[in-house]
Amino acid sequence: MSALEGTLDDSDGASEADADLRRSLAAALGTVAISAEEFAAFSAALLSRHRNALRYRSEIDRPDISLPVRPVDWYSLGYQCTDPDVRPSRTLDYAAGDYFIQDAGSMLALAACQADAVPERNRLICDLCAAPGGKSSALLESIGDGFLLANEPIKSRIAPLAYNLARTGIDRYAISSLDPEVLHTRLGGVFDLVLADVPCSGQALLGRGKQSLAAVSPAQIEHSALRARRILAAAIGLLRPGGRLVLSTCTFAEAENESQVRWLLDKDGMAPEPIDRLAEYASDDSGCSYRLWPHRHRCAGSFAASLRSDIGAAVAAEPASGKKRKRREKPERLPDELGDWFGTAPQRSQVAGAVIRCLPEDAPSWAESISVAGPELAYRTGQTWKPSHEASLRRSGALRGVQSIEVDDSTARQYLSGQPIACGQTGWCVVRHRGRPLGWVKASRGTGKNHLPVAARMDVGVG
Repeated sequence: MSALEGTLDDSDGASEADADLRRSLAAALGTVAISAEEFAAFSAALLSRHRNALRYRSEIDRPDISLPVRPVDWYSLGYQCTDPDVRPSRTLDYAAGDYFIQDAGSMLALAACQADAVPERNRLICDLCAAPGGKSSALLESIGDGFLLANEPIKSRIAPLAYNLARTGIDRYAISSLDPEVLHTRLGGVFDLVLADVPCSGQALLGRGKQSLAAVSPAQIEHSALRARRILAAAIGLLRPGGRLVLSTCTFAEAENESQVRWLLDKDGMAPEPIDRLAEYASDDSGCSYRLWPHRHRCAGSFAASLRSDIGAAVAAEPASGKKRKRREKPERLPDELGDWFGTAPQRSQVAGAVIRCLPEDAPSWAESISVAGPELAYRTGQTWKPSHEASLRRSGALRGVQSIEVDDSTARQYLSGQPIACGQTGWCVVRHRGRPLGWVKASRGTGKNHLPVAARMDVGVG
């Protein structure tokens, strides 16, 4: 029994179910330091719903933010909207990709990854359990001339991950869908940073109704901790010498958080990598573990830890054995229209069924061999090729739409609702609002036919 369990008073009028929940929570916290008085506030806040925060792009200055906001203390690009009547997901700025919406607690891991700082080197980053893409998109926005591998083992979760990465307008990534152990076997120790946002019991999701009270059961916690250790063992193997591992969860159980860090530090070659600016959120004496609490920090809560690999030499990937090498197929001819749409033909493209993907020329040599999705350039319906929505959002890289049309607020709202708009050009044009890309129209005779995907359409409010 934890020290906290012995201080709980079941005679305060709480229902039997509430008393059971508090006892289970106290047991889950283990030796984490929290007083009985504060525990009462924590257990109440845990079941409350907290508003999401806004994570802005680094190029957006505070004076340019049109919403009433206050800063998120632990992440310099994070803000919380202070007006409960404002819907940040129904603004032109959101539609244009100026910010992403996520819980402020999830930004703790981003702070540990230093995703809000200019990288000192071009990092090769792996997000090991990447869907739905809130953290991956932040890592991609900070990538500079580096490269991100967003790995999501569950194939059904690839679509939202791909959509969120596409919204960044950056093409320096690939998406894989491999078990972490298989990924380690394929690549070995090559990454400067691995983010392991491991599956967990999800206790921080209770207030959103996305998790049941089984999240605090000992059986669920033990199951989650064991599964996470298998993933973390693979994560260590993916690090280059001196590479960093960031562990992240959305739970409060010590067995899934601080205990995992102690287990990692017991392994040869792993050392704490403290983040000075997160010192006030330290949760133990390891020097590298941090917590956010729902009753203290106006968020659902989260855990993050930062470690470094001091292994002297990179672990090489194991050579494939016993498998027949696939016969190399003749590459499919790329459509001539690519030059019309983008001004040039891609130098490093991959035709995957009815989709053309295009990676930067300096992407890692292994990227195509393990990717199941990535920066799309075009797609085919029947025998007709069309430019992909993702390609219209491109803000960097060599391949961006040649033709574009700048629209005002009213026309942007009209376009985002799925309607055609006036357009004096001919052919495929990128619709831009204050220079920010929104999507394609195909223009003819003064009208731009709307090609915004249904999933990207929205009713944007006025003002």
